[in-house]
Amino acid sequence: MKTIRYDNTAILTSDDVADAVIEYAAALSGGDRADTVAVPSVAHDGTMTTTKILIGPSSEVVVEDAEEDELELENGEFVARLRAAARTFGHDTVIHADTRSDLTEGDDETEPPAVG
Repeated sequence: MKTIRYDNTAILTSDDVADAVIEYAAALSGGDRADTVAVPSVAHDGTMTTTKILIGPSSEVVVEDAEEDELELENGEFVARLRAAARTFGHDTVIHADTRSDLTEGDDETEPPAVG
């Protein structure tokens, strides 16, 4: 489970949903667009709910591991739909600069890889 922090609200959801939401936020930012997303989530009483958020170019979305990890939601359709929407911005893959092997720490004389 992960917590999405958005505008002073904590949204408890599954790992794959949280990752898809933040990837979609990045895609929207690059496309200078906004969208509303109904995020499958867990309410304070443990019941299933949805939390609708507006994601746009200036949205500050933070994803972090949640303390509670016993409930892992199945949301394959939501994740697939959000990732398909992100691809409409012309990006086949998410950048993930922190995990890409072709990006290295180096001296300033090294040319960065071509983008796009």
